[in-house]
Amino acid sequence: MATNRRLLAIAVGAVVCLAGCDYVRLLRPSVLKQLNPDVVRLLNELPAVDHPNEEIVARLFAHGGLSRAREGADGGMYDEVRVPKNEFIWRPAIIRMPHAGELELRFTNEDQTLHMALLPSDGQRQLLELPMHQSGTVRIRLDQPGLYWFGCPVSNHAGRGMLGLVIVPGEVPSDAKLDRPPQKRPRG
Repeated sequence: MATNRRLLAIAVGAVVCLAGCDYVRLLRPSVLKQLNPDVVRLLNELPAVDHPNEEIVARLFAHGGLSRAREGADGGMYDEVRVPKNEFIWRPAIIRMPHAGELELRFTNEDQTLHMALLPSDGQRQLLELPMHQSGTVRIRLDQPGLYWFGCPVSNHAGRGMLGLVIVPGEVPSDAKLDRPPQKRPRG
């Protein structure tokens, strides 16, 4: 009997603690059945991204998922990105680097359409052409912390969902931060 009371007290305590958590509404059964491992990794990563970008990133990349680039023995970072057949998304859509530096990405186009990857690289752009059912590799260099967008410039592919993001962690120098008043955020 004492064990049951103790378990009940723990359960009530957990519910009270979670009641103030923004993520509690994710525990609804209708939401839980939609969470695949890619989305779970994404939800766990987003609180580390600043607030205005969190909302944008969460809306754009819920289905492409998140990956953490792995660091090689040579000090370079590596990851792989796929274009699944008939989906017009990058999988993963978000790549988190462990730190600033050089990142090698291997892209594989499993689709029946030509795609391209237009990526940032320390103030310049790298363009990788991805013919249908082909793969290619590109090296980019991102030496500063920040959020770096990439996409497919073919037709309206970016507008259909082929946008990606590379997150480079670290503190942005104060002279590089935008000096602007807080902006009104849409509710939704």
